[in-house]
Amino acid sequence: MKPMRLWLLTVIMAVILAGCGGSGGTTATDSGSNPKPDETGTDPGTKTEEAVTLKMFTAYADRANGPGKIEQEIIDAYMQENPNVKIEVEALQDEPYKAKIKVYASTNQLPDIIQAWGQPSFLSPLLDNDMLLELNPDDFSGSNFVAGSVDGFSKDGKMYGIPRNTDYAVLYYNKKIFDDNGLKVPATVAELLDVVKQLRAKNINPVAINGMEGWTLPIMFDYYAQRASGDFTLMDKAFNGEISFTEPNLIQGASDMLAFADAKGFADGWLTADYGTARNLFGQGQAAMFFMGNWEASLATDENFSEDFRQNVGAISFPASDKGSQTDIAAWYGGGYAISKNTKHADAAIAFMKYFFAPDNWPKKVWQSGAGTPAQKFDQYLTGEETELQEQLIDIFTNMTSSAGTPLQDISSDEFKQKSMEIHQQLLSGKITPEQFAKELDAAASKANAK
Repeated sequence: MKPMRLWLLTVIMAVILAGCGGSGGTTATDSGSNPKPDETGTDPGTKTEEAVTLKMFTAYADRANGPGKIEQEIIDAYMQENPNVKIEVEALQDEPYKAKIKVYASTNQLPDIIQAWGQPSFLSPLLDNDMLLELNPDDFSGSNFVAGSVDGFSKDGKMYGIPRNTDYAVLYYNKKIFDDNGLKVPATVAELLDVVKQLRAKNINPVAINGMEGWTLPIMFDYYAQRASGDFTLMDKAFNGEISFTEPNLIQGASDMLAFADAKGFADGWLTADYGTARNLFGQGQAAMFFMGNWEASLATDENFSEDFRQNVGAISFPASDKGSQTDIAAWYGGGYAISKNTKHADAAIAFMKYFFAPDNWPKKVWQSGAGTPAQKFDQYLTGEETELQEQLIDIFTNMTSSAGTPLQDISSDEFKQKSMEIHQQLLSGKITPEQFAKELDAAASKANAK
């Protein structure tokens, strides 16, 4: 899978070295040229603008914390500054969101603005059916997107979406649980397995994960396969048919991940746990670790959890092996937004998106709130008051030497995505062997590539 752009690492490194705050923002209002009074003597600039209602569909279900709170704050600010615009928000968690977007698409009634993932499994059906509005990159030229971040939202040189986040998977851990039980934070996959066994011996859940939804499982496999081989590109090669998923290193990665599951590395009930369940299990101190993305930086500030937890949550990159380093990261550009081609208010939707991604809005607010890492340059927004968790996440990202790119489940069609997640669930629940797992992935990839 594609390595992250070298200069991006340089840009983000500047976050650590810089210490300045940003100033000056832009809005998406269009003042036009100097208006002249009309024949009645009324200044056109004073006329009430046409009322517009935009429907926005997002996967940030929690509107009171984290990135969902920031998203809503920007929406509220825009409506206050533009009283003629009303933005109606529908928010669901990831998987319910993706299920409902199919319903909207099947009736060709997409909301005006939708959350989009810059990955073929999500975008391709919408693009193939001509449902998304082509965007002009020049409209967002001042938004300072990092190199490569728009690529997943583009097709045939045309831009159909706007990236919101830089995403990478980490292992969050509860320092107090580790300290109270005399445990060392694992630096290798062997140490991780040993920690799991020690936690289980003390009746403590090791790693919370949203196994019911399943999309984090292939990302974990990406890590285990890379740690077995030292190479993130094997997954792409196997999907493309250049090699088989039965390649020895991939079988070893599957075997190592199965050993983790067999040792009860996942928290009790993991196969029926959705995102919110897994997050709360960890945040309430009922699991020692949580496998999730860097967007959970807000764990350190979420007042739904105790102050004791907030002060003791930390993050590490996935443990290393003799072939794969902790600086080899499962990283990609994740969620963003797209606009329906059938919207009746294209100009208004674009104006809002320009406002949303203005440097002083999303990138500044999401970073300074600790709610994630934007897909825009944000070094000027370092405050010097970042939480320790934010600093750890920056350190993981800036020290990255290779990255996985688009996760396996998102590399192709939605059918392949669902099948690949199901195959991972079967492996990790002991229903199939690593060899059967590999053969089933081969079959799923072959079917996806035949279409």
